Amino acid sequence: MRIGAIKSPNNKINPDKNSGLCVSAGVKSYTLSSFGAQRDNVSFKSVNPAMADLRKYANDFKCAYSGERMISFEAYKYIFERLKRNGKSDYKFFKFLSKYKSIFDGIELDAFNFYNNKLAEDKSLTVKDITDAQLPVSYSNLKIKYLHVIDSLRKTSSQITNEQMKSRLNATLDCWENDLLSGNYEKAIASDSYRQILGRIKYKKNDLAVKPQIESKLKNLPDASSDLDAFIVRYKDSSKKQLVKRIVSPFVVSIEHVKAKACGGHASSISNCILVRAKLNSERGKEPLSAMLLKYPERGQHIIDYFNNVIEKINHGGMREYLWYPFEIKKTLETETNNKLSFDKSRLKISETDAYRSFIA
Repeated sequence: MRIGAIKSPNNKINPDKNSGLCVSAGVKSYTLSSFGAQRDNVSFKSVNPAMADLRKYANDFKCAYSGERMISFEAYKYIFERLKRNGKSDYKFFKFLSKYKSIFDGIELDAFNFYNNKLAEDKSLTVKDITDAQLPVSYSNLKIKYLHVIDSLRKTSSQITNEQMKSRLNATLDCWENDLLSGNYEKAIASDSYRQILGRIKYKKNDLAVKPQIESKLKNLPDASSDLDAFIVRYKDSSKKQLVKRIVSPFVVSIEHVKAKACGGHASSISNCILVRAKLNSERGKEPLSAMLLKYPERGQHIIDYFNNVIEKINHGGMREYLWYPFEIKKTLETETNNKLSFDKSRLKISETDAYRSFIA
């Protein structure tokens, strides 16, 4: 079975299969010689429909940044079709969703396991029932975690020499602590108001060394992207559909522009596109690929593995409409990583001339 394919009860492949996403688009014709001369700056006129066609390979490739499996768009749509079909039976739906559990990780996997285990214990419960029952516990857990960070911040404030700034910071911490202890959780936990106030405090020259210490401690605050209690509180008013979307959508295949569009990268050319999980795509933003690899050097090998998988698929008769893709994406990746990564195309069975001829044909 292909990567990411999920079998339905009748043992047929569900909509994870590569179908329904290919949209034909007009392609500008080039002669082979003129194409070679323009190849450095040409943008293939396949626009977004061709990008959708590339995304259909979600089941054949793993995320170019993490090396993990991805969920295809067809499977993503099918999940929400099943959500409607199961009606009020949250237990049945989460039992179905468990087929995708091996793709989840991080806080999304924690949240899925939490709801799935509760529903397995009592099949009559709903997601809302579980959330409402858990809220008091999550608020209490968050209060303890927040008070610990506040206490740490208060100790750090003693290092500040400017009395006005020290007074303002401690006053903010006092209000924050009072809201937590008095049960005003909406203000103290569910919003970022205090975090924003602390972020706006101006540091004097002599106290600049304290600023990174405070920022570091603020990063320890529980967040819905890393802490289950914070996740429960953040999405306490969400519908079942919204909650499922929050759990599943980070793992859906997405088009990542190797050279960010904001930095002049082609938005409509797959010679500038690789496949990654939606979560990692949004995390990178417009950061240059070379800068991202300095922070996450392990992603370099995953990108190389992605490139090698493209070659393997083409050698086995796949991606017939994109035989030129490895030649183009190799050049883009090497340029955007400042040639820090090496991509070997020698195993590719098709010649560069024949690959580009297939594009022109």
